[in-house]
Amino acid sequence: MPLVRPSPSSSRWLVSAALFLLVACKKEPAEAPAKPSKPAATASANPEDSPFPEAPLAPTGATTESVSARLKEPPFKGDLPELQKRGVLRVLVEGTDEDFLPRQGMPKAQDRALLERFGAKHGLAVEFLTVDSFDKLIRLLQEGHGDVIAADLAVTKDREKQVAFTRPLTRVNEVVVGRRGADNLPRKVEDLAGRTIHVRASSTFAASLQALAKKEAPGLVIAEAPESAEPEHLVWQVSRGELPLTVVDSHLLSAIETYNTDVEALFLVAKARPLAWAMRLENPKLRTALNTFLVEFALTEYREKRFTGDLDGIRKRGVLRVLTRNSAVSYYLHRGDQAGFDYHLANMIAKELGVRLEIVVPPTFDQLIPWLTEGRGDLIAAAMTDTAARRERVSFSRPYLYTDEVLVQRSGAPKLASLEALKGKTVHVPKGTSHAATLSALKGVHGFTVVEEPEDQEISALLDRVARGEIPYTITDSHILAAELVFRDDVEAALTLPGQGEPAGKDGHYGIAFAVRKENAALQAFLDGFVKKTYRGVEYNMTRRRYFEGRRHQPPPTSLATAEGSISPYDPLVQSYSARYGLDWRLMVAQMFQESRFNPKARSYVGAQGLFQVMPVTGKELGFVKLEDPEQGIHAGVKYMHQMLGRIAPEIPFKQRLRFALASYNAGLGHVLDARRLAIEQGLDPNKWYGNVAKAMLLLEQPQYFKRARHGYVRGSEPVKYVSEIQTRYGNYVAVVQH
Repeated sequence: MPLVRPSPSSSRWLVSAALFLLVACKKEPAEAPAKPSKPAATASANPEDSPFPEAPLAPTGATTESVSARLKEPPFKGDLPELQKRGVLRVLVEGTDEDFLPRQGMPKAQDRALLERFGAKHGLAVEFLTVDSFDKLIRLLQEGHGDVIAADLAVTKDREKQVAFTRPLTRVNEVVVGRRGADNLPRKVEDLAGRTIHVRASSTFAASLQALAKKEAPGLVIAEAPESAEPEHLVWQVSRGELPLTVVDSHLLSAIETYNTDVEALFLVAKARPLAWAMRLENPKLRTALNTFLVEFALTEYREKRFTGDLDGIRKRGVLRVLTRNSAVSYYLHRGDQAGFDYHLANMIAKELGVRLEIVVPPTFDQLIPWLTEGRGDLIAAAMTDTAARRERVSFSRPYLYTDEVLVQRSGAPKLASLEALKGKTVHVPKGTSHAATLSALKGVHGFTVVEEPEDQEISALLDRVARGEIPYTITDSHILAAELVFRDDVEAALTLPGQGEPAGKDGHYGIAFAVRKENAALQAFLDGFVKKTYRGVEYNMTRRRYFEGRRHQPPPTSLATAEGSISPYDPLVQSYSARYGLDWRLMVAQMFQESRFNPKARSYVGAQGLFQVMPVTGKELGFVKLEDPEQGIHAGVKYMHQMLGRIAPEIPFKQRLRFALASYNAGLGHVLDARRLAIEQGLDPNKWYGNVAKAMLLLEQPQYFKRARHGYVRGSEPVKYVSEIQTRYGNYVAVVQH
């Protein structure tokens, strides 16, 4: 149906309204790479010579200017890596050169705020290039005058042939609008017969109306509005009576109605149309990065919202936001599952309240209290000691754990008899911690020297240095040392330090407690009751023993491998399932030994079960619920290892894929992918394990690296040792058992 073109005089400029613009994060200067720790010793002098099979057996801110001012610049069509080299992301938007008036709810400004965040995340300065005509957007993108279109572009089959779209930002209805109170407004599709509606010819609105004109609304006149006229401007014209009717997306209409009450929604002409950002078809890496960002934002948007309400408000919202630290004690990912002592307690609290748990991790420990008081979280559960200085800023619950400050030394070194024996020695401690304050009060009396380490130095890294003999002593809390001793035996407590007048709650020990805002008395009272009820309970004590008392490593028994071809009591089962999934059964037995020492009743500190120590949730996903049954446990373990192998990039040599799969089985695929990314940053080979990705895995124990990793902290020495020991054992099995 032909479009009727109105006179140009009916179009006016309007300063578009928009949401407040988020201040782009300033890019922090790159930290000097830390010297990589040495990987765990291996039995083989050159692990690359081991008999692993070679083939399978089966930004700083944002600017806005007109794109017309940039057309003389050479076009650029690079994908994300090339964009990062240039340092700029060019976003095509429609509009004028006018500044935006801040107004909450406008989708254009929401897009702008999101893309500024995306740019900051990927080290890109974001330039918003305004296009004065909607129908030019795709052409300018294809020609290389922009990198992304952010203009409420509806996804259609025709457009998908020209550009690639992100996942939908939202789905909207197309709504016919008229002037509120006008006479004889249409109230249903049939009423459009003989009426005139103004829309842009390039919009999906025109296509929707043309379909209606053919069947349900004969005689409908679709008047072509100027391509330079934004939908908001057309709505404004309708509200003034300059145009009779137009069509607009529902989310834009909702924003308009907050400040323009002279417009009225009449009825829908299309439902649930997806809107998305667009980029060139030949830029798949940019599309993937944008999709990943949008998923992340959708799941974490709540963290940007401030809320300081008390217990009733938390129950009403249905979400408990717990501030914690990504560390070996409080919160981390293990084999893809969330773990940590404080995380488990937070889970118990959320269940007690009947709300959803959301974990919020500030960049540093020092930001926990500011984030709490700002309303970014509801409570702190981060192994935080109740001290007088902290009580000036927040309120604490009853302690849920008691601890001492202990001096730590290398295992086997001569034990100190008293603090007097520290005279002339040095103790290393992170700057600004309560431990630093303790040592500061003691050093003058006992004559030792305090060496301050960076504030964000993880205790595990300091313990590594003590174990290697690089530094003589450090200090930590007794419960944190206990958690470390679950994994290691190369350090030990030298002596317990005396308290320094802090509020010790039980037999002189320090109290570890939940922190809340001072005005949240009801939440504090609830937490007091929770601690009182659960402190002696079965679940609490099982959780405490899991993280602070268990031993992960047991003395290895004598190998059962014999020249007759027997390795374990379960060889026939392992052989059967290994053959089914195309794996060497001797490798699977070596892994099974590493996991359980051939004990089908074994359970790990995080709840993994059976001969292959499969997590119950994973087992259920694989189709197994009785993991302690040898057949189910073996089948689940071999099948899961097969899945891990299949998720490693196929271009990697098979020997290396096996190592990556083993590391993924131990620590989780996400951590291995983080290590591969870090290997690239460190100039290492991301497709080789030993000396490359293994080195990067060790770096992920250090804050300057795991803070930038998608999956955060990992005890990298565990998968490094895991792969090494399994490979060595597999080599021994191959030497004894020939088939």
